[in-house]
Amino acid sequence: MTSSDRDPLLERAIKELERLPAVNANAVQRVIDAAATARVTPADEPADVEFGYRPRGSRAWRIAASVAAISAAAVVGFMVRGAPAPRIVSPAPTAIQMAPVADVAGAAKPVLRQFVFQNARAKRVSVVGDFNQWNPSTAPMVRSADGTLWSALIPILPGRHVYAYMVDDSVLTLDPAAETARDPDFGTNASVVLVGKP
Repeated sequence: MTSSDRDPLLERAIKELERLPAVNANAVQRVIDAAATARVTPADEPADVEFGYRPRGSRAWRIAASVAAISAAAVVGFMVRGAPAPRIVSPAPTAIQMAPVADVAGAAKPVLRQFVFQNARAKRVSVVGDFNQWNPSTAPMVRSADGTLWSALIPILPGRHVYAYMVDDSVLTLDPAAETARDPDFGTNASVVLVGKP
């Protein structure tokens, strides 16, 4: 076999072997000849390969044997290491019983809250908010004797609420004396009131 007859893989093996420290040249040549003789090329395979038959010496058979050996080693490794941990199966979900936070008899009761708004030019003012579904007719305010202040006493459940004043049934006005926050229902700013214990 001449160097022009060698395939690239064999050439690479020869170059790697030549890098080794000096050894017996005859031994190197014997290894090269043995590798060249054992190498099977596609032209050497029988015609039955296309029907799924692979002879024992073929490359595909050697790869399959290697994969089988590696798989067997992995199985043995798992067995030596110990049985796999048992799979934990959670029990079927059960119905969750909800307990009320407070007694039904002692449930949260509305707290009276006074609202005061200053506007001398308004003809009508009412308090609207999440506690009365933003309905201006449910919480009208009463004008003071001097005509500058409007007030209303409204029962509201404890908690955080947003509100505003409806002036003359058309202008929604924030309370200048209260903190403001974005109302989740309308996406606009609204005044905030905390009723009861925080």
